[in-house]
Amino acid sequence: MNDDFDEKVTIKQGAQEIDYGIIRGNRNIVFMKAGLDGGCYGYENKYFKIARELNSRHGCSVISASNPLGYQNDFALEMTFIRKYAQKQMLTDYEVYYFGNSNGAALGLINAYKFPEIKKAVCINGPLTINPHQVIRGLKGFSEEEMYLVYGSKDPSYDMLNLYSELESEKIKIVKIQGADHNFSECPDLFNELPGILLFGDELTCKNVKIRDI
Repeated sequence: MNDDFDEKVTIKQGAQEIDYGIIRGNRNIVFMKAGLDGGCYGYENKYFKIARELNSRHGCSVISASNPLGYQNDFALEMTFIRKYAQKQMLTDYEVYYFGNSNGAALGLINAYKFPEIKKAVCINGPLTINPHQVIRGLKGFSEEEMYLVYGSKDPSYDMLNLYSELESEKIKIVKIQGADHNFSECPDLFNELPGILLFGDELTCKNVKIRDI
């Protein structure tokens, strides 16, 4: 397994710079968005490890984006970056699988429905106290394959999930993980496995983990 991304690109957006780590692959593009102040590699290289594992198992392209503190995210610009990557790689009829954590998850909940190229989304521990009306609009508007709202039972937003339960459907699915906190500090291996499990149907290998409603 290579020890770095195939390509790294830095794009200036306003007063901030967004770093993109890219692993080249097929027309299925996994776009990973870090939590607030997170880098494209992630804490202890977790996003890079996830990216390499997904590419190795499924041949997908992976783009991991940083989320600098103080940056006003423009989701449309992120999707433009993905489109340009697909054009450069001559990937026709590409599909995007979104994977966001914390603030990155909230961005997916609010914006994914606006972009039909996003076929699947996994949003982990996105804060539900911020812009709840936009979250509801995003969930109601999502019309593609699947969107997963994943919450650990120790996450601050866990108790708010009942407010969104009526929006569950074949497309919108809530996944509850017993014992997990906001950062999955007690089960980091499970965090690393979730994109493969939910986006590609990989089997769960972590032991002693309780997952409800997958």
